[in-house]
Amino acid sequence: MPLFRNGFLLVLTLAVVVAVATGCAAARQDAPAARDPGSLAAARDLATPATTRDPAVPVSVGPPGPGDWATWPHAQKLAYMKSTFIVEERKLFASWEPSRYLNLECQDCHGSGVRDGTFRMPNPDLPKLAPGPEGFKDLAEKEPQVLAFMQKRVVPETARLLGVPEFDFKTHSGFSCYHCHLRKPSASGK
Repeated sequence: MPLFRNGFLLVLTLAVVVAVATGCAAARQDAPAARDPGSLAAARDLATPATTRDPAVPVSVGPPGPGDWATWPHAQKLAYMKSTFIVEERKLFASWEPSRYLNLECQDCHGSGVRDGTFRMPNPDLPKLAPGPEGFKDLAEKEPQVLAFMQKRVVPETARLLGVPEFDFKTHSGFSCYHCHLRKPSASGK
């Protein structure tokens, strides 16, 4: 006795198979893995909780290793910033000034770069800092607590989170104030 003796059962079975196949293909087409991995849509997918994002797309769980940050694609950087970096920076800044930084967000550091998608740093929206020993001395006299917090806590922790060396005063290299803040023009205009 043939399984599809009745023509109606054959048509019904084929209709179900076609409907399921079409649904799966449509779902696969909308999946994050099908998008350009560097797109903002893919980055948003990476930053969503693990229960809803595409498990085939890796999300970094820790800071990048030395030199890795420069090699990460934009989507991976964005996912890491949203899942790990901002959480740690929020804790750090809130420990210093809770009422001001309890809700630290991307635009607090990246300013208008968040809106235009560049996330550029240094950020022209942050306070500009006077360069050189005179600028450093002036900041130490006018804002000693801010300078101490930035120098002893923010620079080392941010450098660690980005997988880069922190600023070294002897070699004048590494992550420093000027990775986030622009320099004020000097009195000579340079």
